[in-house]
Amino acid sequence: MPVTYVVLNQGSLVLELWMGAISHEEVLTHERQHLSDASIARGASVLIDATGASFETATEAIHEVTDLYRRSTEKLRVGKAALLVNASTYDRAQVYEKQATDLGLRVILFNSLDVASAWLGVDVTRAREAFEKLRSCVSVEGAVSKST
Repeated sequence: MPVTYVVLNQGSLVLELWMGAISHEEVLTHERQHLSDASIARGASVLIDATGASFETATEAIHEVTDLYRRSTEKLRVGKAALLVNASTYDRAQVYEKQATDLGLRVILFNSLDVASAWLGVDVTRAREAFEKLRSCVSVEGAVSKST
């Protein structure tokens, strides 16, 4: 799977790195994994770097992701998400942002790691280091689904 993530700070922070071409099914699989990951604390903040990814999810299918949240509110752990995206995914990310926000999640799109980190209250130097570590894990091992 072209996503790897690490859970930090006793589950209160998740950093996700999305890279390459990502199918709609891979997005859904990842979201299901998040919903069942007991290491993620309720109300966790998530910093997502998807600037190196292209998503095959059509705009009209984004609701399938947020419908997972709606059907699993008791399992939903994420409270706040900062999403870094590239220009090719921005329009779909805006749809996701609106739908997730309508469910009570706080989601904002960013184009700067510094600003996204500040909004989440995350040390940007630590975030950069963690993302570099995730990148090196992916390039050494191939795509992985979770790092600890």
